[in-house]
Amino acid sequence: MNNSFTKILCLFFLGWSFSAFSQNVIEVTFLEDRTKESISAEFGADAQFDVKLYKMLYETPDIQGNLDTASGLFVIPDDPTGTFPLLSYSHGTVNDRNDVPSLLEGGSELAIVFASIGYVTTAADYLGLGTARGIHPYVHADSEASASVDMMYAMQAYAATNASITLNDQIFITGYSQGGHAAMAIHRLLETELSDDFTVTAAAPMSGPYSISQEMRKFTTGDDQYLFVAYLVSTVLSYQAAYGNIYTDLEDIFKTQFVEDIVRFQNEEINLFTLNFQLLLKLNFLGGPIPKLMLQDDIREIVVNDGEHPLMDALRANDVFDWAPAAPTRLFYCMADDQVTFRNAILADSVMNANGAIDLDAIDVNSGANHGGCVDPATLATIDFFAQYQEVMVGTNEVFTQDLFEVYPNPVNDILTIQMETEYANDFTVNLYDVYGKLVLSEIASGNRLDFEVSGLPVGMYVLAINDGTMRGVEKINIQR
Repeated sequence: MNNSFTKILCLFFLGWSFSAFSQNVIEVTFLEDRTKESISAEFGADAQFDVKLYKMLYETPDIQGNLDTASGLFVIPDDPTGTFPLLSYSHGTVNDRNDVPSLLEGGSELAIVFASIGYVTTAADYLGLGTARGIHPYVHADSEASASVDMMYAMQAYAATNASITLNDQIFITGYSQGGHAAMAIHRLLETELSDDFTVTAAAPMSGPYSISQEMRKFTTGDDQYLFVAYLVSTVLSYQAAYGNIYTDLEDIFKTQFVEDIVRFQNEEINLFTLNFQLLLKLNFLGGPIPKLMLQDDIREIVVNDGEHPLMDALRANDVFDWAPAAPTRLFYCMADDQVTFRNAILADSVMNANGAIDLDAIDVNSGANHGGCVDPATLATIDFFAQYQEVMVGTNEVFTQDLFEVYPNPVNDILTIQMETEYANDFTVNLYDVYGKLVLSEIASGNRLDFEVSGLPVGMYVLAINDGTMRGVEKINIQR
């Protein structure tokens, strides 16, 4: 069936649904092209497609439920013959409303990378950022999810009328840092309330603060130094905007000497980095970078001891781990993370599996990496985890296919032979992952054959992923003794 005829059928069968969501798209603006060579060189990714970048303006409710114009970036593989999955990428904490994907700033990089390996990728700016009015509701789960999901609806509507974009029915969800929190909120919304419209194929939140009220509260308001003190301020301002009952005056929460800088940030006169710097300077006179020292004594007592207050209610309302995903899910983290404690992932793993999650694991992808250093290993783990499920067609050819290679014997005891379908002068990458998504072996090879030593690995199931720079393939491997 050709793409044009498929589009006509989509428009016919969408009926009411299309008319309901078509007005979601206000404006689409082409931004630029990127070649797969430039993406590979800039990001170290094994890009397989040139991509096109667009800014989208679309309608979504603001935090009070009034219709607002939000913005976001979407990136498509540049092959109009292709049929691709839809991937929602959620960006991490940004400096100000202009540090967003739609302006090719914070968060745009990973959206570009995912598109270059065969996903139509949406990256919402979130409310209060980009074109959306008002203060950004930082780590506010409901608005993170609604803004991102409404962009997914808008993307589907736009693709249905655009012959250069064809989506299959696969949905992938990921995000880093604040985006990990957002990704979990999106996944929860899709599976618990919107399952008639979306079926999540796989999800991989990365280094996210899933437990705002417990693990993050303890991590950031204890006696230890924490250099990112502005996050606490941004969270309080966010929940005041969302719920309206956190304080009457900022001095109800924060000591007087910090309020002027907080108001300047609230009014968008300074960005988050500058706020953090100013707060750290003043905290030096109180004993160092310990966020709880900014709080009024009575509030500090409540926060530290998990007491009762509207602020504590808001923290609890924005935890995103107490449910059970149906789709395969990995929580990638790094144990040495200095901004988002790894205990968020450990707690989420425990609770979600106890709730009946079907296939969920938390994976430490680099025990020694801090928050910034965790981006690359977490992203690589996500790419290879998703590759097990990703379906891409270009013309009549499957791009991500196991026909790229053969493996034998399988089951295997000691030596696994990988036979490529053709001779390769250029290098190809071979990665082996355990059932938890953790990389256990990796090798770069050339030619058409590789013997992989697996005798030192425990018995069990593994996933072999191979990337030759143009195609990727995966195969399940059974190690037996």
